[in-house]
Amino acid sequence: MTDATIKTDLAGDANAAKAGAKKTAAKATAAVKKAAATIAETTAEKTQVAREYVHDKTDAAVAWSKPKAEAAHKAAEEHPLALALGTFVAGAVFGFLLARNFDR
Repeated sequence: MTDATIKTDLAGDANAAKAGAKKTAAKATAAVKKAAATIAETTAEKTQVAREYVHDKTDAAVAWSKPKAEAAHKAAEEHPLALALGTFVAGAVFGFLLARNFDR
């Protein structure tokens, strides 16, 4: 038969489990804080690099396209009929290619 008077120390195991849980929670909290700081730092660096890249490319695009736009505008003012016919032909070719692709 089983003796019902056996005493066990369940309270000691519960205290050890609580202490282990607190330790694990503290480690997890520290790891999350460290990861959040790393992510914030990396994001700030990547944002700065992207901002500089866009600024450089925008300046290059403006420097490259401004003379071309001025030349195209001057040519359009000098030859308006050629511009109109060229635009019509380009539109007709593009429309034909689109219509041909949609028929498939």
